[in-house]
Amino acid sequence: MKLSTILNFVILIFFTLLFVNDFFPDTAIAAMLTKKIILLILVGLVIIQLAFDKGRYKRLSKKAYIGLTLYTVGLWIVLTLLGGQSQIGLSFTSPLFYIIVVLLGLDLIRLSRQTKRDQTEEKAK
Repeated sequence: MKLSTILNFVILIFFTLLFVNDFFPDTAIAAMLTKKIILLILVGLVIIQLAFDKGRYKRLSKKAYIGLTLYTVGLWIVLTLLGGQSQIGLSFTSPLFYIIVVLLGLDLIRLSRQTKRDQTEEKAK
């Protein structure tokens, strides 16, 4: 397995821990790993990832973008349904949630149109 893939997976794990820590601040995990520590680890991992990629810009595939978006929104919903309450105000019943979902939907539509346009240009060549 490539180091880049492992780093991405570890970043996703710490991102999930950050969400769990926000929704359930009184758990044992939250006592051991505070939000500041998790954020420092995430920043460090992202810096390592950027250094590993040597400044090359890698665009996320459409599938990966959709998967990451659905994972984040799904995590948000599941943690709320499990009885967690976000310390920074994220909640399933918040208008901010619906605004973000609409914006992500519009961005996915934009990405889909861009992909179709790129495929059409490739066929024309």
